[in-house]
Amino acid sequence: LDRPTRAKSSPSVRDIIRAEAARAAKTLHASMAAQQSSSTAGAPSASPATFAEQHARITQYLALKPQEGPALSRTTKFEALVEIIPALKTMLDSSSALRDVLKDPQAFEAVVKAATNGGRGLDEVVMNYSAEFRAAGARAKEDLELVQRARDELALFNAGMHGGTYTPNATLGLPVESTAEEDEAYLVSLDRGGENEETPMVMDLYFSAHAKRSDVMMPFAFMLVGSMLAATGMKLTQFALTYGVCVVLLSVAYKHARMQWSYWKNRRDVGTQSAMFVQALLVVCAMQFFIVYMPLWWTSELLITFITGTAFIITPYLFYKTYATGPGFCPTAASDFDSWSQTMERVSQTMGGRNVAENASRMMAQNRYCKTCHAARPLRSKHCPLCNRCVHKLDHHCPISMCCIGAKNQRFFLSAISSMFIGQLGFLHFSYKYIHMLVDMHGARTRHAGLVNTLASLGRAVNDAPWASWLWFLQMFCTLYCFIILARMYLGVASNLTVNEMINTAKYEYLKTAGDDGQPRYRNIFDAGARINCLHFWRDVDHRRDWDGFYAAAKVGQADLPIAPKYSYSWFHATASKTMRNIFCIHRDVRAVPAPPSGHGHAHGTAQHMSGSHGHEHSHGGAPCDAAHAV
Repeated sequence: LDRPTRAKSSPSVRDIIRAEAARAAKTLHASMAAQQSSSTAGAPSASPATFAEQHARITQYLALKPQEGPALSRTTKFEALVEIIPALKTMLDSSSALRDVLKDPQAFEAVVKAATNGGRGLDEVVMNYSAEFRAAGARAKEDLELVQRARDELALFNAGMHGGTYTPNATLGLPVESTAEEDEAYLVSLDRGGENEETPMVMDLYFSAHAKRSDVMMPFAFMLVGSMLAATGMKLTQFALTYGVCVVLLSVAYKHARMQWSYWKNRRDVGTQSAMFVQALLVVCAMQFFIVYMPLWWTSELLITFITGTAFIITPYLFYKTYATGPGFCPTAASDFDSWSQTMERVSQTMGGRNVAENASRMMAQNRYCKTCHAARPLRSKHCPLCNRCVHKLDHHCPISMCCIGAKNQRFFLSAISSMFIGQLGFLHFSYKYIHMLVDMHGARTRHAGLVNTLASLGRAVNDAPWASWLWFLQMFCTLYCFIILARMYLGVASNLTVNEMINTAKYEYLKTAGDDGQPRYRNIFDAGARINCLHFWRDVDHRRDWDGFYAAAKVGQADLPIAPKYSYSWFHATASKTMRNIFCIHRDVRAVPAPPSGHGHAHGTAQHMSGSHGHEHSHGGAPCDAAHAV
């Protein structure tokens, strides 16, 4: 792919990456062996000197505070809690009846939930799920004391995590008395025969059961109702009134579904409504094309009919592949240790620190460590707040595909948008021919000529085909929107830029270079020219490329691809005049860096486990500070 000629003795970027990976693995294994030997000899470990120690500390932190990061597996979470809480470990070591509880997956989930909830309900879980416990007789009393001891210690530990004090093997005080409001609610429930809620209606139960699916069902319901009404041959006035009533009823039902607690429970808004609207519009337009337009013109315009029909068929499949493939998530602390440590090692090698702890501090200072995923952030990756994960080469979070667009699924997404755009053009073409046919049909029946005849015939055509006219009008705007997305994506592929990099150019140092006047100017070190960029994109080379390794090799002049060659987008911005650069610019100004907020910022414990401290983290002017001075 137009690789520059190089001497045989000069190593390629692939050789450099392999050498770095081998050295990283050797360093990791040596540090793990040193850690194991030091722990065997009883040597203390005050700070996380290896990735194994960091991963263990992060795992314990997430087990105690699951809301602060990615979700751990049940087994990993429970193993971490057993290591942290002495009474929980003693409870499991001393009683076979209690260990029997953990064999049941449902009981195991209940134990983990109770353990992470301050121990509340731990004794009830054991008594309900363990048959051996209920039949143990006198031994059950000792087991119950162990369970209660573990419950009390978990409760005290949970209080210590929120500012209280934690004393192992202590006991809780007397239970808290109920409030007046709780007593009144209990008396009201007695008057209702022991029920705290009124008997729900059948419709309420139905909406509560299907509320989670309302975002998927309602857009299809709106579109399919219109198609069914159009199939009855209604005129414009009758169609508008009937469809308006149906839309109002469906909107009321949708609003009622959104009021249910089951709709909002564990819900993350990732654009389901927008995605389903696009898919529903594709379905009804495909129905209109295959049922109405295709029988009329498949013989006279066979090629256009074939292309349009193929686009309508493969577009939903490509959107499915975009969603199912996923963007390519970066490993988190909840992932397996090997993938997490390899990413940490690969990114930390570019920090230039003397040890693991120093590299970790530099990663956090340079925004190369994600405090939400608790993992390293490779070059060109970014954390998506909607997916709650870091994504390799993040392009954007797309509402019409319900997922992020990244290194893995960017080809499928661009193919889906291209196919949809082709189908939209074909649909607009046949919609115009259909409306024009109706206009000519009504124009032949009138005696008037000129503009009056055309407008009158157009009104009668819309009256005869209201649904086809509405779809034609709606697809005009959707096609324009799709063209804008498509143009932006293809320009990004040709210049090797993601949408995120276009918008946030000023934030990334690898998109800058020093100009003649000392001011930063745009220069993309990954831009190898439009031809190579497009070939690598469609051959899925970008997904397999190590951007950190390529960046390190490019900085020492050993990149295996040309950097900003002639006629590339980066070359244009380096040689063109200021006026031309402003006209043909698809990225933000690299000098438009927002000023850091003045004052004193704070961050409480979200990454204490990285440095081994359990105190107060702070920053000055937006820059992290690890110094132990008064704040």
